[in-house]
Amino acid sequence: MRTKHILPIAVALVALSGCMVGPKYQQEQHDPKVVYSGALNADTTDLLKWTAFYDDPALVKLIQTTLDSNRTLWLTAARVEEARLLAGAVKADLYPQLGFSAKAGGGSAGSEARRIGGGVDGGYFEVMGRLNWEIDIWGRLRHSNRAAKAFYFEQQYTRHAVQVSLVAEVAGNYFLLRDLDNRLLIAQRTMASRQKNTGFISARFDKGWTSEVDKLQAIQQEQVAAAAIPNIERQIRQVENALRVLQGLGPGPIERGRTNAAQPLVPEPIPMGLPSQLLKRRPDIIAAEFNLQRQTERAGVAVAERFPTLSLTGLLGFASPELGTLLTGDGAVANGFGGLAGPLFQWNQRRNIADAAKQRIVIAAAERDQTVLTAFADVDNALEFYRSYTVENQARQIQVDAARKQLELTMARYDFGYTSYLEVIIAENNLLSAEFEESATRRQRLTSVVSLFRALGGGW
Repeated sequence: MRTKHILPIAVALVALSGCMVGPKYQQEQHDPKVVYSGALNADTTDLLKWTAFYDDPALVKLIQTTLDSNRTLWLTAARVEEARLLAGAVKADLYPQLGFSAKAGGGSAGSEARRIGGGVDGGYFEVMGRLNWEIDIWGRLRHSNRAAKAFYFEQQYTRHAVQVSLVAEVAGNYFLLRDLDNRLLIAQRTMASRQKNTGFISARFDKGWTSEVDKLQAIQQEQVAAAAIPNIERQIRQVENALRVLQGLGPGPIERGRTNAAQPLVPEPIPMGLPSQLLKRRPDIIAAEFNLQRQTERAGVAVAERFPTLSLTGLLGFASPELGTLLTGDGAVANGFGGLAGPLFQWNQRRNIADAAKQRIVIAAAERDQTVLTAFADVDNALEFYRSYTVENQARQIQVDAARKQLELTMARYDFGYTSYLEVIIAENNLLSAEFEESATRRQRLTSVVSLFRALGGGW
């Protein structure tokens, strides 16, 4: 082929390669009209780090160990690496593929067999370099490359979302564990107090100063507190093992740090950041956006597959029946071929495949929008939980103080014979219930901070 013909052909191929078909991805610019209740819309870059949320050394150690050793996180990390390698493999399809082959052999074939290519008569030696290149006229390969990249980033942000969930899960379980520790102390303290009451009432019964009914009621109350202890211990063991599993460890104890009462809370008013910032920070939203991009590019691949493909194939090498003449000019081989292939009549199969791929864009967009709406709801819910549990815990603290004072006064009244032991039982149960409820709402207040951290997408 003459040199003057090469330039026009190259220009034509470049021009054809710009004819991308199929839908084009374009990220929407969201301007959410969302106002969080009881929050300060300020920048939250520093607050989003999990180390800024949690200031308990034992909890920080638990979280760090989990991020280093959690098996689920290892799995997602492996999927990210897999997606990166696949993206590299798909990108290679854009470029010419070079290969080689070498053959040596021989045999004998009659003249009639040689006429129909039925064999080789004599020696056969061949060394060839091969070039194959699909000209990406309709953008199929470019769409595939972009889809692979989008899948890689989708997996990467899915891993970040798993990190956020793990940090929140560890913190939530840790606060539950410290709540159960506190409940165990309450139950043990209550049992010790009721043992003392049982001994006191039994002594009075022995002297005939009180009825056997009071003695039996005191024994029952003591055993109610005693039965609560193993129940709480079972729950403690379950939560400890759950935390150990998150860390990639077998059963065993968990190191404790601060009590729930000593845990620091986030500053008030809580700086939440502008709602539009959440779209750029929450990893599940970003992953959903990359999924939408991936489905758009895959639809482009499906549309491009309805059109013919143009491929170039080249051979360059040497072939000869004798090894001594293999690398001579007479043995040189230089061939080039162009091939065009495409669908002709497939009963609308490829059109339906392309339409189905376009429908997946609609599904991905709806999933992305649902993720965004859920994110805003998560933030607002966490804010309300934090506010309401703060108020409720304050009320529970007042309730505990009142119940403790009531029990003291009721015991004094009983000692002097002004009331029955039934009133003491009621006061004891009121105090135990109030202390348990106060412990629970304190933990729920801390957990609402965990939910807020998770809703903001912090931790990665």
